[in-house]
Amino acid sequence: MLYEIFHTWHIVIGAIGCFANLLLCYVAFRKTPPATRSYATLIINFAVTDFAECFLDLFIQLRFVITPFNVTLIYVYHGLCQYTGPLSCKIGLSLFYHCFPHTTWSLLLSFSYRYYLLHRSPLSRKMLIFIIFLIYIPSLFQAIIYWPTVVDRDVILPYAEKFFPEYNLSKETGTLGGITTINEFASIYVIIHMAVPIFPIYVSMFVLRYKIVQKLMEKAAMLSEDAKASHNQILKCLIIQAFIPSLLMIGVVCYIVSQLGLVTHPFIEYLIFASICTMPMLSPFTYLTFIRPYKAFCLRLFHLQRRSMNNMDSNAYYSTTRSNGI
Repeated sequence: MLYEIFHTWHIVIGAIGCFANLLLCYVAFRKTPPATRSYATLIINFAVTDFAECFLDLFIQLRFVITPFNVTLIYVYHGLCQYTGPLSCKIGLSLFYHCFPHTTWSLLLSFSYRYYLLHRSPLSRKMLIFIIFLIYIPSLFQAIIYWPTVVDRDVILPYAEKFFPEYNLSKETGTLGGITTINEFASIYVIIHMAVPIFPIYVSMFVLRYKIVQKLMEKAAMLSEDAKASHNQILKCLIIQAFIPSLLMIGVVCYIVSQLGLVTHPFIEYLIFASICTMPMLSPFTYLTFIRPYKAFCLRLFHLQRRSMNNMDSNAYYSTTRSNGI
């Protein structure tokens, strides 16, 4: 019963997330006013990363079995990768993991660039792509080194039967894999890279937010109401996006209570990644809801009767952003 519930959850959330992020890619490419196209590069970076997370979640659909007070990790893959072989599951898992730190670094870049725009002219798209690639290198390195450490069913099954004989994982639906010990460089690097930067990055983001608001207040007399509204729209998107990863706390709490042996139950093991996969699904809706040209296009796409009103809103946004260089 639990398998069916969470299997359906992953399919629904993953499908919605893939569609929403593809839609965001399209509107960022086609519906962004020329004056803000450099910033759209960062939006596309988010959309591509979140699409990859949603697709990879569909591909692996992970159940994370944690051994209390031990260094062994057991994975059960219920996604499409069980039909394409264990190697594809390993690579899919490694790619899935590497998306999360890249999203966090990208959030910091977005706040930093928003602050930069209040002082200087926009960077070229090529320069932004180069910066995105630079911050992507640590995540790419993580993806490359992690998957070879994930072992196959034959190696991890004795550990599974030792720690969880009541689960009878030898007959479990899906593909079995895992990490025999996290006391290796690759596992240590993944843990550090995914966990350690989060706090300083989030502190930096809220400091930058404060500085952006202060700068907007200083320049209030120089900016039109529409220009300030444009800045505030993107700032609101970034703030909401910064809070979405708080859903990660559900997975973290589930992991901690399992690792400490307080609760060990299949529901907790399924919930860890079922909660995490909602983050890349929700993220694109911040832009599709709060960026006026994107919202106008979506309303025209799904509610054609509002076409004329939304055309006026989009044209107004285009003219104000172009005149104010935002």
